[in-house]
Amino acid sequence: MLSVTPQERLALGVTALLLAAGAGARVLTPGPAPVQWEQKAHAASDTKGVDAAATRRAAERALAKERIRAEPLRPGERIDPNRASVDEIDRLPRIGPALAARIVERRAAHGPFRSLADLDSVPGVGPALLREIAPSLQLPASPARGSRRGGAAAKGALLDLNRATTEELDALPGIGPVLARRIVERREASGPFRSVEDLEQVPGIGPALREKLAASVRAGP
Repeated sequence: MLSVTPQERLALGVTALLLAAGAGARVLTPGPAPVQWEQKAHAASDTKGVDAAATRRAAERALAKERIRAEPLRPGERIDPNRASVDEIDRLPRIGPALAARIVERRAAHGPFRSLADLDSVPGVGPALLREIAPSLQLPASPARGSRRGGAAAKGALLDLNRATTEELDALPGIGPVLARRIVERREASGPFRSVEDLEQVPGIGPALREKLAASVRAGP
């Protein structure tokens, strides 16, 4: 039988007490809260769900816009630039999204387009483009505006291009305030018009509009 000294018994007792204290501390110390981990997991799952739904809605909106832009104009279909959205205006020939956006911005800043000349005031729109898109545009009837003002053209008299005021020119069919100012500016810069054909020297007036005006204007001495 082994003999144990008093010192060894003391050491064994201390060790036993320390082991017992450690076991009690583990029992009293609360373990990790699994609920918190579950809450975090649910929160992360909810966030991913919201992000996925937002991405899906954005993709659907982009696809809808692309369908509108890609849809060709039907025979006889006209676009009203005073009501159409950017994507609808983009369907017009040679009109891209940037120019369509500028048309809508000009409309918001200066009011509705009354004539092709008003559209010509949009940066990027010129006479050649106007001639191409004119058959596909729906604009207010110009003669009604002219007759309401009671101008000389509405009364059947020919308007003298070299004497007419900006307001009188604005009342002509197809001429808005922008073109009216350009006609007066050309007259002041280069002298009187020698013929109605000289109107084609005014930016924004082409053969088609000049022929339309021929029945309403003359170039006096």
